[in-house]
Amino acid sequence: MEMRKCVNGHYYDVSVNPECPYCKSGTNTGKTVALGAVQGAGMNMSVDADGDSKTLPMGYSAQQASGAPVFSQSAGVNDDDDGRTIAVVHQDMGIDPVVGWLVCVKGKEKGRDYRIHSDNNYIGRSEKMDICVHGDETISRENHAVVSYDSIDKIYYFSPGEGRNIVRHNGKAIFQTVELNMYDRVVVGKTELVFMPLCGSDFEWSSEDADI
Repeated sequence: MEMRKCVNGHYYDVSVNPECPYCKSGTNTGKTVALGAVQGAGMNMSVDADGDSKTLPMGYSAQQASGAPVFSQSAGVNDDDDGRTIAVVHQDMGIDPVVGWLVCVKGKEKGRDYRIHSDNNYIGRSEKMDICVHGDETISRENHAVVSYDSIDKIYYFSPGEGRNIVRHNGKAIFQTVELNMYDRVVVGKTELVFMPLCGSDFEWSSEDADI
């Protein structure tokens, strides 16, 4: 018996299987799947620390990928600081008030709403994201797209992030930041969301509202 570990972290007996039977059978999980993608076809895959598998350039080994230095976001941060930057309104009020919502109208979480706070809201499958969408494997774990609220200019924005799949705004693919307005629809992966604002010219949070 000769055990070997494949690039996706599976152990298998090479005397029985010349290549990883788990990867070959397509049972590997935890990766972002492109819309309409077919698995396999000779792609060189690597798995990162969060469990996401990524396609590497041909001839580029997983050992080369893992040899690169990795810097943790929390490095050098004590237990009382999770490394996140606090929004200005959060610092002024002591809370991070809601400024609007995204509501899922199509997808695995149809009917669910997601709170939007000031500044940037990162969308992904990970619980670390400001807006965590469960069950849609076509959404990247982190930073697939971004919804932002500028409390100075009182404008909402939607931006593509680092996700593999294209994001859409009112049915059109976008590759740069666009302005969001009430009832606009955005598509992330296979999930469609309707935007509902709270703050703007008619209402805005202030530090005095913290005493209400």
